[in-house]
Amino acid sequence: MQIPVTIEAGLWGWLAASSLLIGAAIGFLVKLPQKVVASIMAYGSGVLVAALCFGQIPEAERIGGLWPTMAGLLAGGAVFVLASQYIDRLERHHRGKSSNGGSGMVAVLIAVGAFLDGIPESLGLGLGVLDGGEVSLLMLVAIFLANLPEGLASAAGLRAEKRSGWMVFALWGVIALLSGLAAMAGPGLFADLQPHWLAFALGFSAGAVLCMLVDTLIPEAFESTHAWTGLITLAGFMTAFALDHLV
Repeated sequence: MQIPVTIEAGLWGWLAASSLLIGAAIGFLVKLPQKVVASIMAYGSGVLVAALCFGQIPEAERIGGLWPTMAGLLAGGAVFVLASQYIDRLERHHRGKSSNGGSGMVAVLIAVGAFLDGIPESLGLGLGVLDGGEVSLLMLVAIFLANLPEGLASAAGLRAEKRSGWMVFALWGVIALLSGLAAMAGPGLFADLQPHWLAFALGFSAGAVLCMLVDTLIPEAFESTHAWTGLITLAGFMTAFALDHLV
């Protein structure tokens, strides 16, 4: 029996988001050097950039044309930046009010920020299932690698704030669950869209992810890997480039 496209997209979304839990487990149970975490961030960023450049953005342009894709890119980037700034202000506000440098509310805001990153990634993965009925392996690998350091770094920070393991894994389990639901929303909500609107939706997802990389992952990686950041990111880009040609 054939699995409905919406369910299939959700399963792929949960698979990609599972690296959040894997990263959280490593970050909570193992104290890795910050340079290792940063290197994984940079490598995952390179893979994700290549996945967007060789897969999602050209696919959006093929489906609906150049201008709907461009409009989606701009809209997605703008929405992500505005939402990210709002989350950052909330987090700074609650950290300033906390007497011990951390609070339950801060942990929730960290999780919200991570989901904000994951929404466009998972949505793009789900939308990719719509056109050909097959998930983009390149996009799947890219999201998996990009999620890993995010869960790792955040769980390590929560451990430093003396949060319980139950709280950390429950938090990231919910994030992974919601990421799968976001992937299901792709075919579930956009299956009947006109081609130009589908191109806009794919472009929106790609624009948000690109801004997330430049605003979040790459700067965080650079703080520890410095001059090596470019080469590590390039290695991730080359890996995805090769995968795109071999698959």
